[in-house]
Amino acid sequence: MTSEPQHIHVEPEIHQQVELLARALGMTTSETIAHLLHLYAQPASETPARTNTLTPVYAIYQRKRVEGHFDRSTGALSIPAGPGAGQYKTPSGAARAVITALHPQVSPVRTGWAFWRLAETGAYLAVLRGSTAPARTATSPPATPSASATALTPRAR
Repeated sequence: MTSEPQHIHVEPEIHQQVELLARALGMTTSETIAHLLHLYAQPASETPARTNTLTPVYAIYQRKRVEGHFDRSTGALSIPAGPGAGQYKTPSGAARAVITALHPQVSPVRTGWAFWRLAETGAYLAVLRGSTAPARTATSPPATPSASATALTPRAR
């Protein structure tokens, strides 16, 4: 017996934000809501970050699937076997190792947050970035000259 889908009313602005998030994650809006509920709407004692900090991930590069484990508490990623096997401080470091192992002629510079996918949902690892990645230090924006300084600067004619 299949149940009919239930509908809830949300404000148009909220619906647009969910649709935008869904597109960014490569999911449907329904899958996105289910994913967010899975991550955040569980009793505190059952949240994934508290019961198990290791999240299975994978990447497909050069038609080769590489399995790994992302540590939600430290932000580290480990590859137990295969190309790039080892322990890495960041998902990007692990991505570089895989690329170097499988295609050394290519620049390995990648962001690991968009290279690795969650094994459970197929969503990019970036979905975990805001809530579980270790805190990053903010960098100051480049200094801009004050209006008085630019007014005194001679212009080329």
